[in-house]
Formats: sequence, structure tokens, C-alpha cells
Amino acid sequence: MTTNRASTNREVTADDFTAANATSMTGDEWQARVDLAAMYRLAAHFGYDDTVWNHITMRVPGTEHDFFLNKFGLLYNEVTASNIIKVDSDGTVLEGPADVNTAGFVIHSAIHNDFPKWKVVFHAHVPDALAITALRDGLQHIVQDTSMLYGEIGYHDWEGLSLTLEERERLAKNMDGNRALIMRNHGFLTVGETAGEAFMVMHYLIRGARAMLKAHATGLAIDPGPTDIWELSKRQYDNFPLGKHEWPALCRMIDQIDPSYRQ
Repeated sequence: MTTNRASTNREVTADDFTAANATSMTGDEWQARVDLAAMYRLAAHFGYDDTVWNHITMRVPGTEHDFFLNKFGLLYNEVTASNIIKVDSDGTVLEGPADVNTAGFVIHSAIHNDFPKWKVVFHAHVPDALAITALRDGLQHIVQDTSMLYGEIGYHDWEGLSLTLEERERLAKNMDGNRALIMRNHGFLTVGETAGEAFMVMHYLIRGARAMLKAHATGLAIDPGPTDIWELSKRQYDNFPLGKHEWPALCRMIDQIDPSYRQ
């Protein structure tokens, strides 16, 4: 695991960000922008957004740590390929206006700096997810839909608003070896090698949260099933990569709803 993190425990301020002219409006970088904008629109469609808050990011193709993220202050259904911002691992805005959500930079750079495999990072405060983050024992695997994440969900203790660079080290440590992170008393974080994978990990994590809350709301006894079957199901799902089939279909759907994200 490579690292490139600041060691000082300081708050990141707007002074850390400077704007530059855009150069990534063609080729692979443009396609990355389009895919990321599609994720924002899909998140809004499924109710995974939170007005102007939260963030989804994607590593800039061909770079080690630079990543794309949304301009702070936009609703998710206002994000387009061309209004996405590019930043480096130090928080310097390489392309676009200096309107960056500080917590978004801190949280996402923890992943982009340390895990080359994960190209996309998705953070959300969906109400059902928030309920799970407040439970001492976290998420219980009780339905098949979460078995693809069996053994791949980590936990990160709440540290208040994620405004200090030092928290990145702990975030990265707790993310290591996982595809999802339950940030206690805060929200969900998912990763993927592709936009489709990160989106579907979040999708199934939220489905699992909702199923758990509904099951417990009945007041009836919960049967989580045998451990060996969970392990079997996890191995079976490994043969069906998340996002491979869903992502093209999701993009067709959002194109039918509003293709302006491609602008």
C-alpha cells in the first residue's frame, strides 16, 4: 500500500485550493468525467444524495493520486461532466473552480492516496444507512443481497467532521481489505475498480441496511443463516462482478431520464 499523506493534524481551508485551466475534456479523462457525472445523477434518482452534501470521486486515468469530484454547492442532478473538479493529493485544484467540500477531499483522498486498485469512492448519508451506523453491532448479514460483501465491510469510528488530514491514516487503515466502510455515527463509504462496481456495492449495502431495519421492526426472531452458506454465497458472487451488467443498463436508464450529465 503506497502512501502520500500530510502528517500534520491541521484543518484544510479554502486557501489550500487554487483553480487552473481545464485540460481533461477529451479521451479517457472525459469518459471518466461522464461516468462520474452519471453516478451523481443515479445517486439522485435512487435517493442516495443529501442536497449539496456528500461526495463521489474517481481517480483521474493515468495518475496515481489525482481525482475528480463534484463542485461544492451543486445538487447531484446539477453535476455534469464539464463542471466536475480535478484535485491532487495535497488538495490543490488542478482544474475547475476552488469550490471543494473539505470533508470530501479528506475522506476520498484517504482512499485515492493509498489504494491504486480502487478507482471510485462513494460516500453517502442515506437515512437507513445512518440508522445502521448508530447500532453498536453494525450491519447484520441476514439477506442474500449482502453476501457478496461478506467479510469485506470495515468500520471507522466517528471523529467529528472529517476536516483534519490526520484522519486519513485511520480511514485508510480501516478500509484496507474491504470494499465497504461503515463510518460509525456518520455514513457509508464504498469503493470499486469501476463506477458500476462502487455504485452497486453502495446499492446492495443500502438494501441490506433497509432489510435489516425492516426485519428487526417486526419484533420477530431473526434467522441469519449458517456461516458456511454465507461463505459459499460470497464465493458464488465472485463469479458475477458487480457493475459489469448493471452499469450499462443504469446508464441507459439515466440517459432516458436526463442525458444532460454528459455535457
